[in-house]
Amino acid sequence: MREIFLGKPFHWGLLALAAAVLWWAGSVRAHVIHFNWFLIALCLGACAMVLLVLRSTGQDEQVTRDPLPEPGEADEEVPAAD
Repeated sequence: MREIFLGKPFHWGLLALAAAVLWWAGSVRAHVIHFNWFLIALCLGACAMVLLVLRSTGQDEQVTRDPLPEPGEADEEVPAAD
């Protein structure tokens, strides 16, 4: 399963938590009744989740299926479509 689900279980837990919170917010119609507070909480939550993922991921950990190019490494040119 490690080949399918890249990343730490903590990251997948954050995703499950976000899905549960958004499901709850939809069920109480927070996005309609309390739109401003919902939008503020959504932005702050998204920023917090991105920061948590960035802080908990090491420099040498694989986070994508394909290898990322090293900084300064020349990218292959993609031929233009005619």
